[in-house]
Parts: sequence; structure tokens; C-alpha cells
Amino acid sequence: MKRLVILFFILIPFISWSQTYFGVKVGYSPISTISFKPNLKQTAFYGEKLDFGLVMKYYDNKWVGFQGELNLTQRGYNKPFNDSCKLRQVSNYVELPIIFQLHLNLTGGLYVHAGAGCYAAYMLSAKQGVDTTGSFVMKNYSPNILRDSRFDYGLIGGGGISYEFNWGVIQLEVRVQYGFADLYKYNYTDAPQQSKAVVQNINISYLYNFDKLKKNKK
Repeated sequence: MKRLVILFFILIPFISWSQTYFGVKVGYSPISTISFKPNLKQTAFYGEKLDFGLVMKYYDNKWVGFQGELNLTQRGYNKPFNDSCKLRQVSNYVELPIIFQLHLNLTGGLYVHAGAGCYAAYMLSAKQGVDTTGSFVMKNYSPNILRDSRFDYGLIGGGGISYEFNWGVIQLEVRVQYGFADLYKYNYTDAPQQSKAVVQNINISYLYNFDKLKKNKK
């Protein structure tokens, strides 16, 4: 995690200030699940808390750029347990998405954008519980290093809209993520052949254009 944070901040000074933005974001993942094979009749987990992150965006021309982030996010899933009950697992991740982005200026400071890229994530902690009492009783879950994988990576894509004010940029986005790594190692006894994360997310960001600082100094 420390290496990801250091890398994120080291990149900033080496990027041209002409169209470099830096800011913060808050998001919500309303729907997340795990794509199991064979199908375990899993159902979606609806987010219980907000995601938070740092955002860096850079455009070297009018239409093309990239956006990098460092996020703390939550995801999970539900699956049947003992016929009449459900088991729920909720995991917290630190996540690093890198997104190639196209944007179009509609009018004035109003932009629409679409992007696609990849992400890497590491599980920080997890909880697991069952609803045998009518509601989920969640307890800390310690991953089994032989069965569980803390690392995830995959593709990410989506679009959004932003408006640039004198005091900064407000950006709204919607995204979908599809993981390539398995939550459970398929070669472990009785583990599913596939267990890949699928996450939907909506977020809002505030960013400041550092090019304005350069112009003000002049």
C-alpha cells in the first residue's frame, strides 16, 4: 500500500502543469457481487458505506487524457447458506484505477467524458456473517492464504459529466468494474472454478486545475 501511495505522488511533479488537476472524491457502490462458476445462486450486495479517494487528471490536448486515483472502497456478495439462510462477505480494498479518457466541451466549462482502463486492488480487511437470526451478524474474517486471494485486478469503464468553475471542477461519474482475479483460488479443494468481482459505482469529485496556480505566479 505504501508503494502505491508513493508512486501516486511521485508522478505529479513530472507531469506538465498545463492541464493537470488534483482533487478528492466520494463515491458509492450500490451493487457489487461475485461472478461464480459454477453458479452458487449468489445475489448482489448493496453498499453500506461510502468510498473515498484521491484523484489526479491530466490532459495534454483538448480531447484525450488520463485519470489516476487512489481509493478506499467496499464490495461484497451474498450466497445461500444451509438452504434457508444467506451468507454475506463484505471486504474493504485499497484500489488504484488508471483510466484513459476522452472528453468533449459542450459549452463553456461543461464537459462530457467517457473512459476505459484497468485497476489493481488489495484487500485490507473483511467481515463475514449469516442471517440465521433474521439479520446478518458480521464478524471479522481472516483470509486463508491457501484459499483466499487478497489481490484483484481487472477492467474499468464508464462516463460522466463535469463543469469547471473559477474555484474548481465538479465531476460526476458512473462506472462498471470487472475483475480478472479470483477471490478464491480455483485449485483449492471445493473452491469454485471462477470467483470474479463485478462492481457498479457512482461518484462525485472536486478537482483543482493546477495550471491556474502557474498562471497566477506569472
